[in-house]
Amino acid sequence: MKNTVVITGAGVSVESGIQPFRGKNGLWNENPTEMATYRNYRMNTSSFLQWYFHRFVSCKDALPNKAHEILAKSNVKVITQNIDNLHIKANHALDGLIEIHGNINYKRKIHAQYRDELVWANWNAVNENNLEQELFELFHIQRDGTIDEKKSERPHILLFDEYYTELYQYDKALTWIDEADTIIFMGTSNSVGFTYGALQVGIHSHKKVMVVDPNPASSFNHPSVAIIKETATDFCARYF
Repeated sequence: MKNTVVITGAGVSVESGIQPFRGKNGLWNENPTEMATYRNYRMNTSSFLQWYFHRFVSCKDALPNKAHEILAKSNVKVITQNIDNLHIKANHALDGLIEIHGNINYKRKIHAQYRDELVWANWNAVNENNLEQELFELFHIQRDGTIDEKKSERPHILLFDEYYTELYQYDKALTWIDEADTIIFMGTSNSVGFTYGALQVGIHSHKKVMVVDPNPASSFNHPSVAIIKETATDFCARYF
């Protein structure tokens, strides 16, 4: 598995009870393309932080499933779009894991540029009975919701109106894709720039490309792409 890269999406975490953005009961009903934006963080800071607080609550007690565990034990390189921390809970080696969209357990200053600037976001300390003010305190935002450019913090999550940077190990991810012999897309809808780019590299560089999903997106359809209509857990148990 040395030259295999697995790109995981929300479908891998569904079996752990994590609500996806897309599909049945997905968060698209809550319009995340407007809610999960840097613009919304600046304009509607309270509702933005409360929305992510509830996302954290939905993830905090979730446990990794067999797919996460098998991937961790196989020492395969994983690039995950998920922010739910489940690959880390499964003890996936950190040097073999890239969280390309961030991790909800971390926060950072607004203008942070380097990963060593990430700090633990202690969402658990927040009292829901005083939710707005406790979130403002956690993220160093003034009581009236005013953001301080130097002191205020934000969740370490790539938002819909932002670009991939080194905070998300983007160049490292591109190197992994470039060096891979096999790319496996697992539980992802191929709807973001990174997965689309990785798919194009895989096809045009004549790599082995596999898509694992019970209901694969039609955008993956290509003569050189192997479509496997299985859950991530069933595929991982058989393949790895």
